[in-house]
Amino acid sequence: MTEKRKDKVKCVCHAHGSLRAICFHSEVKGPLITLSDRGRRVTRDGSTFCHGLTFSARQVKIQEKVRLRVEHCVRGWHGALRVGFTHVLPEQTTLPPLAIPDLTHSPLFAAVVVPVGICRPGSEIQFWLKKNGCLRIRSSDGGTLTEQTSLNAKWPVWAMMDVYGQTTSVMMLGSKKRRCIFTRRSCPALTHIKHTEDKEMLQIKKEHMSTLGQRILRNPYLVNTDHQTPDCEECVVCYSDVANVRLSCGHKCVCTPCGMRVYMTFGTCPLCRQTLGSFQPYD
Repeated sequence: MTEKRKDKVKCVCHAHGSLRAICFHSEVKGPLITLSDRGRRVTRDGSTFCHGLTFSARQVKIQEKVRLRVEHCVRGWHGALRVGFTHVLPEQTTLPPLAIPDLTHSPLFAAVVVPVGICRPGSEIQFWLKKNGCLRIRSSDGGTLTEQTSLNAKWPVWAMMDVYGQTTSVMMLGSKKRRCIFTRRSCPALTHIKHTEDKEMLQIKKEHMSTLGQRILRNPYLVNTDHQTPDCEECVVCYSDVANVRLSCGHKCVCTPCGMRVYMTFGTCPLCRQTLGSFQPYD
């Protein structure tokens, strides 16, 4: 009876000021990960310590605290859960065995190790990205861990969780974001009208990525790779947003969303075709 009461979810989807429902991504997950309980619980096959990467099904807000509960652990492995954030769409991420260092070698990913001491069955943790780009973790016993990252708080982010080592099962408890006079909360499962809303957003993202690829292929500057141009005021990929990102080749020709996608999907500058090593926003 106690467990049933503990896992009962109170719907806040239609409450005033509520956040959108949140759960684990149903399509992008490590090969040893299975989902259950309407996407609220992820479980990793304990036969190995890795291949347990998961993501949030939706974008999260800056200072939105993602809440997790450790459900099950096994002995025999070193280390425990890793959590973090990424600027890259989960659908555009090639999943390696580990979050650290396989993903965090890129400035678009950041993750930290959750100490083994607070990753015990029943332990609850929350983690969020602060306005200054720091990633913070808080455990149910009040302990905190803060680490500076290379992430930009002005860019879109998705939560990233690596069910690693001793940690084999994690439950999503929802999220919350503190406002001046009240706290906004989300349902920890995609139920009711929010499910349809998330599917529509996913379809829009996929269509945008398809259009992005077509526009890059049609870009006239690709005909001559030696052609150099001055700084652009308009993004040469989407032709709608202001170009505010400096690529490693020196060109300032894309907006932030297109810059992230060009960097991760194509890896070359849309003007000069040089391989990209990094990109930075500029004013």
